[in-house]
Amino acid sequence: MIPHLGRVGVVALRVIRQLKRDRRTIGLIFLAPIVLMILFGYALSGEMSGVALGLVDGGGHAALRAHIESIKDFDILYLGSESDAERLVSEGRLDGAVVLGPEEVRVLLDASSLQIAGAISGAVQSGLSGEQAGQAGSEVPITTRYIFGYDLEMIDTIGPAILGLVVFFFTFILAAISFLRERTLGTLEKLMASPLSRVEFILGYILGFGTVAIIQSATTLLVLVFGFGVPMRGSPLSALATILLLGAGALALGAFVSNFARSEFQVVQFIPIVIIPQIVLCGVFWPVQSVPEFLRAISYVLPLTYAGDALRAIMLKGAPLSQIYPDLLFLGAFFVLTFTAATLILKREIS
Repeated sequence: MIPHLGRVGVVALRVIRQLKRDRRTIGLIFLAPIVLMILFGYALSGEMSGVALGLVDGGGHAALRAHIESIKDFDILYLGSESDAERLVSEGRLDGAVVLGPEEVRVLLDASSLQIAGAISGAVQSGLSGEQAGQAGSEVPITTRYIFGYDLEMIDTIGPAILGLVVFFFTFILAAISFLRERTLGTLEKLMASPLSRVEFILGYILGFGTVAIIQSATTLLVLVFGFGVPMRGSPLSALATILLLGAGALALGAFVSNFARSEFQVVQFIPIVIIPQIVLCGVFWPVQSVPEFLRAISYVLPLTYAGDALRAIMLKGAPLSQIYPDLLFLGAFFVLTFTAATLILKREIS
């Protein structure tokens, strides 16, 4: 059957008219691709800054020291001994350290971020090559020692952050669509007419979806550990607690966002606004240090930054809860903020 071009044109014009009346969709069609390409472009520029590097000067290699100090990507902390450097790297306060010995150069690395470890190793290698250029005699050996992650692969370093991303994404979408359906089907109005308060209603939903989130989180964690061989050097319960705290924030955020949507299609439109910036800015596939400084402030207010940091510390380094409590505090604060916002915006009368 040959399509009638006139009727096809009528349908096309109808779609265009509908889009013209939906300003939110028009804005996303034209603005979202521009914003996302800018974010991806800067994040993938390959430039880093804010890499915390320890430097122990044990004598000699003045040219190498000057080379390292000249690299603007490094925030250098001068230390008195290699043991201090090792302790700070193991605590996560340094991304790596360089020990300048009279007969060798030792590099201490945390390979839970392969990009940062590669940047430190590359800087030492290039600086030492420049120092030795034109000099006779044997080369100065470089000894590389991994405080964490000597046997890690790429999936190991990005797996924990992807785990957080998967849980956050599906929990957010599920909560937003479910709240929207309650509103569009009229059941939300009936519930609001009952003795239930807004706080009780939101809490009940979060507890209900929390059961689903527990199953989802446990399943995803098992697939990551046993399916892909990502190490679990810390407590699985600590990892699960981190995921559930992230999921609770995603549930509350979904409840909040659902108030601004009138259809499931409009809920999907929030994905470029809520989800994709976290993929780009929160250190999922590349470190936060590679995000330009004028965008990094956004990274530090997004929950996936802290969830990814905590999950990497637990799974790859065996960190206890006492070491990741700042990340957990932020995730808890994010939940309280989004829960409060969702509760305040929920209306008792649904028009």
